[in-house]
Amino acid sequence: MPSSASARIVLDGVVIDLTGRQLLRDGEVRPLEPKAFDVLALLASEPGRAFSRDEILDAVWGHRHVTPGVLNRVITLLRQALGEDAHHPRRLHTLHGIGYRFNEEPAPPGAASAPATDPLVATAHPRPPRAPAWAIAALLGLLLLAAAVFLPRAYDAAPASARAEPRTLIVMPLVAVGEGDRDIAFGLSEELISTLSRIRGLRVIARDSTRLATADGADLSRLVRRLGVSHALEGSARQAGERLRVHLRLVDAATGRTLWTQDYDRDVADVLALERDIAQAVAGALALNLGLAHPAAATRGGDADFYRRYLAVQALLRAPPPVPPERVELAETRLRQLVAEQPRHAPSHAALAAALDGRAYLRPELAIELRQDAAHHAALAQRLDPALPEPYLVQASAACRGNQWELCLSLYRHATDLAPSEMRAQFQYAMALASLGYLDQAEQVMRRGARRDPLNQGWHFGHGRILDTLGRHREALVELQRAGRFGRYGRWFNAVWRGDHAALPVIAAGIGGPEDTSSRQYGPLLRQSYLLASRAVVDPSAWPRTRIAMKEFEQRTGLMNFLSVLDPQRDTAAVIDGLDQVRRRSYSSWDLLLWTRDLAYLREDPAFQDYLHRSGIAAYWDKHGLPAQCRRDARRYRCQ
Repeated sequence: MPSSASARIVLDGVVIDLTGRQLLRDGEVRPLEPKAFDVLALLASEPGRAFSRDEILDAVWGHRHVTPGVLNRVITLLRQALGEDAHHPRRLHTLHGIGYRFNEEPAPPGAASAPATDPLVATAHPRPPRAPAWAIAALLGLLLLAAAVFLPRAYDAAPASARAEPRTLIVMPLVAVGEGDRDIAFGLSEELISTLSRIRGLRVIARDSTRLATADGADLSRLVRRLGVSHALEGSARQAGERLRVHLRLVDAATGRTLWTQDYDRDVADVLALERDIAQAVAGALALNLGLAHPAAATRGGDADFYRRYLAVQALLRAPPPVPPERVELAETRLRQLVAEQPRHAPSHAALAAALDGRAYLRPELAIELRQDAAHHAALAQRLDPALPEPYLVQASAACRGNQWELCLSLYRHATDLAPSEMRAQFQYAMALASLGYLDQAEQVMRRGARRDPLNQGWHFGHGRILDTLGRHREALVELQRAGRFGRYGRWFNAVWRGDHAALPVIAAGIGGPEDTSSRQYGPLLRQSYLLASRAVVDPSAWPRTRIAMKEFEQRTGLMNFLSVLDPQRDTAAVIDGLDQVRRRSYSSWDLLLWTRDLAYLREDPAFQDYLHRSGIAAYWDKHGLPAQCRRDARRYRCQ
């Protein structure tokens, strides 16, 4: 059992020294790689708990591109170090189809006299540095209260199945007491989600799902059912003269019982720093209460009036997608005014970089100029505040378009590390993996994202698209149906691959209609070509008329009509080049058609080999390994 004095886990003949990061068996140190020790410490810190493979990969590798074989190898190393037999394990058990469990055996007699265990030492993840003594002392009162009220209920009263689930927190939108307090309440809610999501071991419901789930004032019991929430943070914000007063409380979502409460009364003169201070204080209190790792602090500054105007611009950009072009242009104009007024306000530069990058997708004729400007403001924001995730997203997107794959993936991972609640980073990271052909890894990232942001239709669309690309069409259909209007085109192709020809004209008839906000600009043109293609899939004599409609769409929009991948008279090299242009222009995720299992003819054409080399994908594979569906012979890469 763990020792509070040295943070050790002592078993029969085995000592896991969490502080010294050593494993001793029979009195001898058994060397372990750093990641192997991290996996051991994670499993052993909660003996008897079943950890899924995804949970382990999240906790130890932090969303990074890791193949399943890496974890298998680490488990083999741990079994060797522990002296375990994989077929007759004593401690480290494989749970087929789930993951792994570490069982604690009775400690030797000498260990029974060890001091009583601090419950926080037993559950804390070993890797992050310990909090300074003054911080622990400052929050000791809160810790003792939480230990008395929260821990017995969370660990003793909860059923075994509930204990196996990660703690899941929803930050309820703070109630604005006065009409003028709404912007500050909104900003503090956003800051809390961003800061709390960096607590290791705590799953925080993402911003979009929180907004959708609470739009109708959903009660806690409903949130438990819809989102699997275990805890809720709720409260209010009110500005009184030069003071900002915030009341917060942590609630057990299953019982409604208040576990922790705190009031904050601060000077409002520097509202940005104030919000960050409150978010950090809450993060520290919750981390200690829940036995989790405290996130690193970050500081920023500003004034209340300026910050309200900044939040108003953010509201323009965070409208439900697709954001109308005129709103993006208005946001750009206002952000330029803000950076002119306060040139050292990093968040405004970061938001302007993101807005410019977004406009480049909408205005391809201006893309070069807009993206150069976006890169300039991203670099400025990064120098002013390296803790902001948005500049890294802009830079990662540019690296992907430029075939700089290592830089692209590392920047997306860094943005995710900085702000785990920033779901765009994880979505775009998954799409970058898929563009490289790493479909299994991309699907894992999408699945984790859909769990964290379950009401966001975009995640279900992305997950469904990747499942379809893998050839898992029935699973894909479930996700695409959850994607609402975003999934319409995906459902059409999914019906083609499932052979559900009767569904094709029904789906096509909805393209460009009143509910199809995803293609307002060119929906009627697409509807005509998809209606004709719905017939051509069954009756090849309809392809000539379909080609005319497809060509008209491409001539009038400058965009690729993806129906060309189904055309029996296609020019395969032109199709591959078109899909490459889609990827380089970043206006759609449909470049994944290149990897779709049902379109194997694309990967059998010599043009596919040329694409792999000119895009830098072949070079990346040679250095980092092939995707699971690909192999290489003496002359070429072959992908299923």
